[in-house]
This record gives sequence, C-alpha cells and structure tokens, in this order.
Amino acid sequence: MFRNRFLFVPFVIFAIAFGLDKLISSTAFEPYYSLTLSDLNFRHKEVLFDELKDYLGKKNRKKVLVYFGNSRALLFRNDYIEKKYPNWILFNFSVPGGSPDYYLYWLEQFRSDSVKPDFILLDESIEIFNSSSVLTLDEVLFYGLSPSFVFRHADRYSSSDLTGYVAKKLFHTHKNRPRFSVIRARAKDNGLLAAGYSKLRSTIWENLRKQRGSATSDASPRIVLAAELLKKRSDTDFKSYLTPFTFNPKMLANQEDAIRIIKEIGVPFATIWVRVARPYFELYKTRKVLTNEKEEKTPYEIMVPILKKLHASTGAEFWNMNEDPEYHCDDFSDPGHMSPNCFNDYADFIFQKLPE
Repeated sequence: MFRNRFLFVPFVIFAIAFGLDKLISSTAFEPYYSLTLSDLNFRHKEVLFDELKDYLGKKNRKKVLVYFGNSRALLFRNDYIEKKYPNWILFNFSVPGGSPDYYLYWLEQFRSDSVKPDFILLDESIEIFNSSSVLTLDEVLFYGLSPSFVFRHADRYSSSDLTGYVAKKLFHTHKNRPRFSVIRARAKDNGLLAAGYSKLRSTIWENLRKQRGSATSDASPRIVLAAELLKKRSDTDFKSYLTPFTFNPKMLANQEDAIRIIKEIGVPFATIWVRVARPYFELYKTRKVLTNEKEEKTPYEIMVPILKKLHASTGAEFWNMNEDPEYHCDDFSDPGHMSPNCFNDYADFIFQKLPE
C-alpha cells in the first residue's frame, strides 16, 4: 500500500486546490479581487421568488406582472409604475444575459410551487439565439441555474458548456480569475477600495430589494450616446454579438418549453422584442452575416421567420418594440440598452398592452 502512495498525490493536490479556492472566494476575501456585480441579480431572484409567492397569497392584492428578460429590462422605476398603473405590480425576474433556459428554470419552479401571476412577459432578443458570437455571456449558466436543472437538460448544452460549468462551480476562482494588480490596489490604504466595493454591492442589493428585481436608483447614470458615437458602437456590437450567426435550435426549444409551461399553468402571456438603437437595428436588417448553412443572410432574415413560426405554433402574442410606429423614445446608453430616460416610455409600452 505504501509503495503506491503516489496514487494519492492527485487527490491531495485536488483537495488543497479546492480548499484554497473556497478560502479565496469567501465573502471575506471577495471584495479584494472580484470584478463582477451581476451575481447579485441572480442571488436576489431567489429572494424575489419567495416574495412573489407571499404576495400572491394576499387577499387584496394588485395584479402581478412577471417579466423574464435580460439587461435591457433592468431599469424600471416602481414608483412610476405604481402611480400610473395602480392596479398592477411588477416582479422583475430579468438578469444580465437573461435567456430562455433561465426562463425555463424559473417556470419549472412556478409550476412545481403552483405560482400563478396574472401575466408573464418573455424577452426574445435575437442575440441570445446566436451560438457563435465573439462575445459570450455565461452568467446565466454559472450563477442562474442549479446543477440538477443543467444536467437534466444536458442535451441543450454543448460539451464545452458542461465542462466549463462543472469547472467553474467547483472552482469559483476559475470563473472570477483573481488578479494580483486588483488585489494590490484594493488592499492599499487599509482596504479602502475593497470597502468601497462591498458598499456598492450592499447598495445594489438594497435597490434590487426595493425595486423588486429592477436595478435602478436615483443615482443611476442617465447616459445618452451622441448619434455618431452610437453609430460606431452599433458596428462594434454587431460584430461582437451577431457575426457570424449560428442559429441555436436548443435555445429555441427552451423558449418553446417555457411557453408550454405558461400555458399549462394557465397564465396570459406575451413575448417582447425590446427596442435597440436605430443604427443597430438597421444593421439587423441590412448587413449580411455568415450562417451555419454557409449562406449569407441578415440577422433579421434569419430570426424573424423563426420567431413568427414559434408564435404561430404556440399562440404567443408578439410585442415588437423595434417596429412599433407608436413608440418613439430613442435615447440609448449603448446600442442595445435604452437610457434610463426611456424606461417610463418602455413601461407605458408594456402596461398599456396588459389586459384590464
């Protein structure tokens, strides 16, 4: 037995690495190296789900809208909604990079716990259906989905998705990758920057709690890009998220399953294509990209027929902000995100379409 002690070396190394990872990624050390805040959105949704269940159990409650979206839906103001639409209340389950697998994950829990809001809205941003974008967002997979969900739906993910998921779940530092330069800077002056990071996280958490899932506050910067800069950024974002375009049928299957569950639990619903900046949308319609069939088509030509077929087969109502002649607020912080200046108009677009 002692002659084969070397066989235990890999296990010892793994145990040491695992222990160090858990130490480094603890809440005590996280402020000194973490560069992300998006995990707060995902963690808060667990709290929001419990709050939603409690609210739905009240006798004299308002009608409840649940919105499953992405970062394009994070800046609603509850004070505006409550004043203008006093019969409705928003529970915002939108998260950075929100995608149909995330909607499905929560809707399975809605069904399991008999959670039945009065209306559900599902985002259908076309970027999420492209599996070959230069920039990819894995926050949903890492922060938003349970291991049981991922492995139950393993056929919906690539082998690289699954191996990355396992590695990042086991070793959080593989996801966050601590940098010595960041640690050194935040440790200066008795950890002044680290304390500032912790305070920022606390502020964001409190905003998420107060706004029921939205991340807005009075301090939210109201950035509006100038027309020329918006045009340049649109070109950059198009190359990052839509070039080339490999349609992901597995993500569409997640959306189909999400809609199927909504219909099973008997909740009225709609899908929404959130408005993007006009130069960016123009590229959707005019710039051809290489597809998985080695053809050249515009993203609009690829996705609109697919979404129309989905809506026809499921009976889903489609709220198209990008081509609605009655919607006019076009202040944008970047090509894909409306400025906070437009979120009251955005709220009007949604709540005026809800049933009485």
